[in-house]
Amino acid sequence: MTRYVNPKYILYELSKIRKSSNFNYKRAIERNKKKQLKHPPLIDLLEFMNSKNFSEAEKGKVVVEYWEKVAEDPKFEKEFAEQFKMKYNRKA
Repeated sequence: MTRYVNPKYILYELSKIRKSSNFNYKRAIERNKKKQLKHPPLIDLLEFMNSKNFSEAEKGKVVVEYWEKVAEDPKFEKEFAEQFKMKYNRKA
């Protein structure tokens, strides 16, 4: 005697297996638990400053400020980068 199994249930179970066996998915979950970012915002900040033709001294000053802020509260690293972009965008 065969039992009826809903095809949507089978697809749901297969998607769980695919996700759990996906290396990138596992890394993303670990990154979210540790509140880490996939792409460091400092790189984006430096690219932004390069596009606005900042001098090396100004870039160094901003990087020092950025790391001081991140040392205070590492959870808001992305927000700090956005704040610096807004702050120095007005200057340029």
